[in-house]
Amino acid sequence: MNPSDEIDHLRRRIRAADEQYYNDGASDLTDAQYDELFVRLRALEAEHPELVTADSPTQTVGAPLPKGGMFPSHEHLTQMGSLESLRSADEVRAFLARAQKLLALADDTPIAWHCEPKLDGVSANLLYEDGVLVRGLSRGDGQRGEDLTRNLRTIRNLPQRLAGDGPFPARIEIRGEVIMSKRGFAALQRREETSSEGTFRNARNTVAGTLKLLDPRVVKRRPLDFLAFAVGHVDGIAFATHGELRAQLARWGFEVATPSELCTDIDGVLAFHDDLERRRDELPYELDGIVAKVDNVEWQQRLGRTARTPRWALAYKFAPRLGRTRVLRIGAQVGRTGAVTPVAHLEPVELAGVTVSNASLHNWALLRERDVREGDVVEVQRAGDVIPEVVRVFTEERGPDSRPAEPPQSCPACDGPLHLDGKFLYCSNIDCTAQLVGRIVHLAGRRAFDIEGLGPKQVEQLVAAGLVRSVEDVFALGDEKERLVALERWGTRSVNNLLTQIEARKSPPLARFLHGLGIRHVGETIARDLAQHFGTLERLRAATNAELLAVDGVGDEVAASVAEFFASAKNRATLGALAEAGVAPQAAERIDGGPLAGRVFVFTGGLKQMTRDEAKAQVERLGAKTTSGVSKKVTDVVAGEDAGSKLAKAEKLGLRILDEDAFVALLEQA
Repeated sequence: MNPSDEIDHLRRRIRAADEQYYNDGASDLTDAQYDELFVRLRALEAEHPELVTADSPTQTVGAPLPKGGMFPSHEHLTQMGSLESLRSADEVRAFLARAQKLLALADDTPIAWHCEPKLDGVSANLLYEDGVLVRGLSRGDGQRGEDLTRNLRTIRNLPQRLAGDGPFPARIEIRGEVIMSKRGFAALQRREETSSEGTFRNARNTVAGTLKLLDPRVVKRRPLDFLAFAVGHVDGIAFATHGELRAQLARWGFEVATPSELCTDIDGVLAFHDDLERRRDELPYELDGIVAKVDNVEWQQRLGRTARTPRWALAYKFAPRLGRTRVLRIGAQVGRTGAVTPVAHLEPVELAGVTVSNASLHNWALLRERDVREGDVVEVQRAGDVIPEVVRVFTEERGPDSRPAEPPQSCPACDGPLHLDGKFLYCSNIDCTAQLVGRIVHLAGRRAFDIEGLGPKQVEQLVAAGLVRSVEDVFALGDEKERLVALERWGTRSVNNLLTQIEARKSPPLARFLHGLGIRHVGETIARDLAQHFGTLERLRAATNAELLAVDGVGDEVAASVAEFFASAKNRATLGALAEAGVAPQAAERIDGGPLAGRVFVFTGGLKQMTRDEAKAQVERLGAKTTSGVSKKVTDVVAGEDAGSKLAKAEKLGLRILDEDAFVALLEQA
């Protein structure tokens, strides 16, 4: 690839990653991968200055604001830049030496560097006028940011007014990082099981997504914090040092990142970095490095900035949590959803204090692409410091007898047949031992059979005790009462309650029955549509592919999955065993009309007069359909309390929106 083409390729990849990171709160690239691309682009542009353009990522900050975004944008009074990211001590030494040279200081004149943590959050710029917060913007493209004022005002430690008696600057931009503490993020993750807020896997991405929510009441419930680290535009006040600025920010009521240290030489900066990297797990917030700034503000001004970054401040990143080891074997594991994925069994390696012996290879297509083989020497990283994954293969160390890994021909857990769905292999055997706990928990769930007392812990205990070896065994537990009572943390009362629940749920509505079976691609809505179209389980089992495709909302993928499920000999045996155990789904009423026929409802936010499930059931009895996503096919959006992004999207599409009172009135009129 010639330099011009490679530069274009690198710019496209970096811009795409910037847009994901700044506008979507996520990125397909790790920090290390991004930095590698950026360093390569910068090196090529240095070799070919005639190819440098004003819009190159090396000359710009952030990402262009999304077109047609939900939030208005405003200009920053002073450009909001980025920092040069460095990953080695040699790069830091070179940066500091360059500052010494640009300031024309004698070699024995020290530069004091103020060091503090580099927080892993989302930057924001707050404008105060006469001490009162008037606007809060995102970083945006460095020149303009999205107006997030309503959401930023909800952050508990963000001052609405500057503390103290003043006088205050006529206008001042306070810059800082919106973050979520480790404790707060853990609490939010625990709460996800009992809320409809979604799944939270990464603190930084959760912060980014939260700040883009349209309902400040939802934002207020999230444990966000704001830590100030700099100022932009300032009227009527000046600071001699960065340390003085930090002290003033604290007096005005802002929290600032700690620990911090004033270092008088390069060795001090490097020592601060190394010490903080060792102690990063002890600190309340996630961080990915340190920031070092020239303490003397006059020297900062003399050093100035490039088009993208200041010459007086740097970010020294922590090393990715990587390790080098060897792949002993590539095996296959079956997840609770039936996905059969490759896993690398490794020579044990220590990563960030944890001994890692297995690493995810994600799926068989990615395994082929990365060409990881048994016997390979690989580099392993704890992605997000949690999930180990193979990030590099040292192919030059590969032996001559090396062969690519092949996916299994049958399920490694139950020896059942496998089918390819996109990039993933799946086992569709309903009684697959590896899926058993997950399938039973799903079957017992509130939107399926609704059996109380069969959560993950209880099901795992029943499977471990040998009381449940297949799905149908759940409905035969009445024959094992003595063994149930003998289990740890069980007693006669809890066993009787469970058995009563099971007996009462043997005749679920057909839609709930189908949803509970866990047929791939058949969620709650498709299960309901199939039930209403065919009426009985027998008719559905006998349906041809053409008859399945005639159901509204069923395409080739769903039809194939349903047909394959009912064609499986093991699944047919399980259905027969369920019938013998007394499980008989109720036939569904085929709704061909009704006062709300042809209308499609979406519910968002909380309802006071009924639950969402009750509301859905009411409109379905009146001939309407319900769905979970907002699209042009939706006719009515019922917005309760704390309605979020679905309401905003519905307004943008011009859909009919009903509050709870209007919805209740509609039901009464129908």
